[in-house]
Amino acid sequence: MTRYQSFDLNQVTITGGVFRRRSDAVRRFLLDFDIDRLMHTFRLNAGLPSTAEPLGGWEGEQAGIRGHCVGHYLSAVSKYYAGDHDPAFKDKADRIVSIMGQCARDDGYLSAFPSEVLDQLELWENHGVEVPYYTLHKIMQGLLDACRYVGNRQALDLALGLGHYIGRRFEKLSAWKTDGVLRATKVDPTNEFGGIGDALYTLYDLTGDEAILRTAKLFDRDYFIGALSRGEDVLEDLHANTHLPMIIAALHRYRITGDIAYLTAAVNGYRFIAGRMFANGNTSSKATHPDPNAISERAEHWGPYGDLSEALTGGESESCCAHNLMAIVQTLFEITGEATYLAELERLKFSAVVNCIDEKSGQSLYHQPMGVGVHKKFGRPYLDFWCCTGTGMEAGSQMQRGIWFHGADQDGTAPTILLAELIPSRLDWADDGVRLTLTTDWPNDPSATIDVSLDAPKRLTLALAADRISGIAVEHADGSRAESTDIVERVSDGLYLFTADLRDGDRIALDLRADLTLVPLIGDANRQAIRYGNVLLAALGDNAAIGPISESELTASTVKHPDERYGSVFDLHAPHAPHDLTLQLVPIYTIDDETYSVYLDTAPDAASASAGDPGEAAIKSTLTPTHQ
Repeated sequence: MTRYQSFDLNQVTITGGVFRRRSDAVRRFLLDFDIDRLMHTFRLNAGLPSTAEPLGGWEGEQAGIRGHCVGHYLSAVSKYYAGDHDPAFKDKADRIVSIMGQCARDDGYLSAFPSEVLDQLELWENHGVEVPYYTLHKIMQGLLDACRYVGNRQALDLALGLGHYIGRRFEKLSAWKTDGVLRATKVDPTNEFGGIGDALYTLYDLTGDEAILRTAKLFDRDYFIGALSRGEDVLEDLHANTHLPMIIAALHRYRITGDIAYLTAAVNGYRFIAGRMFANGNTSSKATHPDPNAISERAEHWGPYGDLSEALTGGESESCCAHNLMAIVQTLFEITGEATYLAELERLKFSAVVNCIDEKSGQSLYHQPMGVGVHKKFGRPYLDFWCCTGTGMEAGSQMQRGIWFHGADQDGTAPTILLAELIPSRLDWADDGVRLTLTTDWPNDPSATIDVSLDAPKRLTLALAADRISGIAVEHADGSRAESTDIVERVSDGLYLFTADLRDGDRIALDLRADLTLVPLIGDANRQAIRYGNVLLAALGDNAAIGPISESELTASTVKHPDERYGSVFDLHAPHAPHDLTLQLVPIYTIDDETYSVYLDTAPDAASASAGDPGEAAIKSTLTPTHQ
C-alpha cells in the first residue's frame, strides 16, 4: 500500500539556508522555556502546588484550551531529539512526562482542565466548552511522540490510560449523543476534536489494543469522511482545521485496515480542497467582511468550491491548515506515487510552512494574509499561545521530513531515492550504506550538487520532479565524467528517473529550472499571484494595480538578480501600466515586517486605480486571531 516512504527524522539533517535558520530559531525558544511555567496549569488541575509564573493567552490559568501547547511542546522536543539526539531535549521531554505522571488520575484522565468540561460537552454538545478533545489530542500526541522518539515508556502508559478513559466515556453515550458530541459543523465549533482519531490509531499501532482501535473509529464521522468517500463535496461552511485532521485519520485507518473507502475519502477531500486553495498551496477562508474585534467569524471556514473572490480579508490561510495539508499530501504521495502531490508539497513547504516562522523569535503566524498592502503578525513569546503557535513549534522540529524519500525501482535492481524538496541537507541511509549531501541555494541559484558517499559501489536511481530538471551529470572523484552508456534516464508519471552505477566520492551535478507563472485567485481572474516554480513571490509595498499581463509578457518583463536581504529579487516592469511601474518581487518567506502584496490587480482598468484596496486597508490592523 506504499510506493514511497519518507526517511526518518534521524536520517536527514538540514545543513543550512532559511530552513535551518528557522528551525534553529524554534530550537532556541524551546530550550529556553521554563518547564515549571509550562506545566503550571497541569499541576493546579491535579491539586498540586505550583508557584510558577502563569503563561498568557490560550495557556492562561482560565483559558479553556489550556494544555494544548504543552502537547505540541512535548512533540516538538521529542522530534528535535530524534533528529540530533541533543540530550537537552530528552531531559525536557522526560521531565514533562514525569510531571504528567504525577498529574494523571487513577482512571487515566490527564489534562490541564477538569474532566467536568467533558461532562459539559456531553450535556450541551457544541457550546459551553472550548474544544476539549482537541486539547486532549495534543496531550496524547505529545505522549506518543515522547514514546516513539525519546523511548519514554511511561509516556506510552499515560497515553494508553487516557485512551481507555476516552473510550469508557463514549461507551456510556448513545449513538445520537455521540453524533452530537462529534458533529463539529458550527461556526468555530467548540466541539472540535482535532486529530485525536489519528493519535488513537497510532496508539493502536504501538499497542495492538483492540479497544483503542474501536475508540479511534468513533472519530471517523460519516457526515464528513463518509460523504467524501461517496464523492460528495460537503466542505462549504465547515471549519477547515477541524476537518483536515479527520482526513489524516482516514488515511491512517486505510493503512491499518486496507479499507479503500478511507483512501477514497482522502483523495476526494484533497480534490475538493484544491478548489479552495490559495497560491501558497494552503486553504481556509470564507471571510467576506472584517470583524472589528478580530478578522472575521468565518475566516477559518471553507467557502464554496471554485470561489475565493471575497476571501482576502487578512484571515486567509490559517497556518495550522498548511501543516495538516502537508501530512495529507505527503501520505497521498507515499501511497500513490503521483508526482502532482510533490508539487503541492514543495509549494506548502516553501510558501506556507517555513513562511509561518519568525527567524528572530521562533514564533508563528496565525494567518498568512495574501491581499494588497498587508503585513505579517507573529505571536509574542509567552503571551500568545495560539493553535498555530504549537504547530509552528512542531514545524521547526521536523523541517527535514519530506525532503528525501525511498522506494523500490520497477526492476527491483536499483534502490530509488527521491529528492522532493531542494533544501540543503544530508541523507544518511545507513542500512543501505548510502550517504548523500545536497548543496543548494534554491530558488536563488539554479544549480545544485549531490555528493555521494557509499560503503561499496552501488547502482542507484535518483528521482526528481521532471519539471525541475534541465540537466544532470555524474562527476567521479578523479575528475572524469560517467559514460553515457553507464546511465539510464527516463521520465515516468511526472518523475525524472536517473539510474547510474555510483562510487564513493562521486558528485551528481544538477541543472535546475523553474518558470514564472501567473496563479489567478480562484473565482477572480483579474487578481493574479506570481510563482517561481512552486515558490510564491510577494511584491514589496502596496502598489498592486499592474494591469493585464500574460505569462509570456511576465517572463519577458521580469529580471531576476541576487540580493543580500532577500536572496533573489525579481524586478517586474509592468508592460501595460499607464506609468512607469517596476515591482520588486521576492520569495514570500523572506518577508519580515515589510508591507507586501500577493494577489496583484490585473484588470484592464487596474492601472488607473489607486494603490491598495480600501476594503483591505480597513482591516490591516485587525489581524489578531479569534478566541483571544
